[in-house]
Amino acid sequence: MAPYFWPRSSWVLPHVLGGLLAILIGPLQFWSRIRRDHIQVHRWSGRVYLAGVVVGGIASFGLAATSQVTLTYAAGLAGLGVAWLTTAGMALAAILHRNFALHRQWMIRSYVVTMAFVMFRIVEDLPEAKGIGTKVDRLTVMSWACWAVPLLFTEVAFQAKAVFSRR
Repeated sequence: MAPYFWPRSSWVLPHVLGGLLAILIGPLQFWSRIRRDHIQVHRWSGRVYLAGVVVGGIASFGLAATSQVTLTYAAGLAGLGVAWLTTAGMALAAILHRNFALHRQWMIRSYVVTMAFVMFRIVEDLPEAKGIGTKVDRLTVMSWACWAVPLLFTEVAFQAKAVFSRR
């Protein structure tokens, strides 16, 4: 993979570092004891998480724009970047408006999108997936499915209580 990524290292490095930072800091945001007893730690780790998403998200557009796979693959990666920045931005907007319930939901969505590329790599490396279509077919499908499908299930989970509860 080095010959493919090395010429794009100026995009790869900030993307990987920002994404790794968000992946590692994200779980701290959901730890209720930290939120309850150490609000400053929660706030600062949230800022660090957001910085990682912004750096990684912006770099994702550079990676998508310089992709040599297919236009549909690149569009899926760009869509992932948009979803990543949008969900984190909505979480920020919600907390700035002191809407804690929406902030929590948007942070969950944001972390689901943060984990999308982990899902991409896991599914792509499954031996069962190797026999389905060409490698380009699998990459193209996963560039969309790795974030859209988990985000859909997250949204269903959020809305299910309201939909199925009695009035």
